[in-house]
Amino acid sequence: MTRIAHIGLDRNEIERRKQLVRDLWAGRPVDHLPVLVNVVDSSPGPSIREQFLDGDKQLAAALRTVELTWKAIPNGDVIPAIRPDVGCSCLATAFGADLYWGDDPNQTCGIKVPPITDLDAIADLPAPPPDAGQLAGGIDRVRRFAEAGEGLIAVSLLDMAGGLNVANDLLGAEMLYLALIDEPRALECLLGKIQELFIATIDRQIQAAGGEDRITTTDFPDYWFPEGRKGHVSDDISANISPAAYRQFSIPYHNMVFARYGGGGLHNCGPNPCLAPYLEHTPPIRAIDLSYTYSRSDLPKIKDVCRKRAMVYLGEFPSQPDLAIEEYRRIMELMTPDVIVVPALCVPSDADAAGLYRRMRPIAEEYAKRMDWGWRSA
Repeated sequence: MTRIAHIGLDRNEIERRKQLVRDLWAGRPVDHLPVLVNVVDSSPGPSIREQFLDGDKQLAAALRTVELTWKAIPNGDVIPAIRPDVGCSCLATAFGADLYWGDDPNQTCGIKVPPITDLDAIADLPAPPPDAGQLAGGIDRVRRFAEAGEGLIAVSLLDMAGGLNVANDLLGAEMLYLALIDEPRALECLLGKIQELFIATIDRQIQAAGGEDRITTTDFPDYWFPEGRKGHVSDDISANISPAAYRQFSIPYHNMVFARYGGGGLHNCGPNPCLAPYLEHTPPIRAIDLSYTYSRSDLPKIKDVCRKRAMVYLGEFPSQPDLAIEEYRRIMELMTPDVIVVPALCVPSDADAAGLYRRMRPIAEEYAKRMDWGWRSA
């Protein structure tokens, strides 16, 4: 396994990259926007299933990515981070759900059978402790990853999916969507219990990591969020519901996270019919992290809604060099001077990652020059 002493991480360089993010989030002008190019090992490695089931293999792969990225792009923007991951149903397992693995070893796990079959049973359902199901092992993995990072490599927390996502695991899609309309009180009761577990599990993971200064966010992203804005939630179900439903069944529960850890960010792969209420949280968030594949068609609407209010981390960005350059320039032309978009992409180690970063950097500099800096709200 890679040891961080062999990577050659430089604390001052990491701090320079963090300060770029702090300035960006504070609305202060910067000389370029971050371009997050991670380099992954192109040689065959353990499958996703193997990594979920074996923390040592997952840690080795994560440290290898940090090493390859740091050495390939020494003047880059990626803040070294590693992600302990046991799948996105860990909260559901704490409520008694069993996992299902498909035939593809590179497919993540899901829930075998939704464990709640009667909405009337929710009122008497106890909120599990934050070491039930996968959580004890997941929290221990957070601790091990944080120790391996030695304070130089930030660690994300587990992928806990978010209230409606967990409710979908526990109820099944049909019962969840019917409950949104027919049994809202029962659903709100369940979401309250999920969020109680969510926050208790965040607290336990922060302790395991050694404090908030060691983590990226309170959730799965390995994007480093600044101090005071570590709060993050996921809400992929918001791709399928109305803004009114989002206001009723998402915002109150997300606000519990943001009130405790700061208004950081929200994830939805996309599409984004609830884009406007994303920005109605208290305290307000500063970022939304989306999938290029499922959210790129929403960019014109994002430009209108997010102007001087929030920026975008756009994951799964194209890594083929010519397409990456073409898309980044197109996005820069579309979104300036109103909304910052930070592309995040993975490049195999047998490709020219440094060359791609060098080609994207001038666009990032032009993007920064064109921005109308400052935020509408603090």
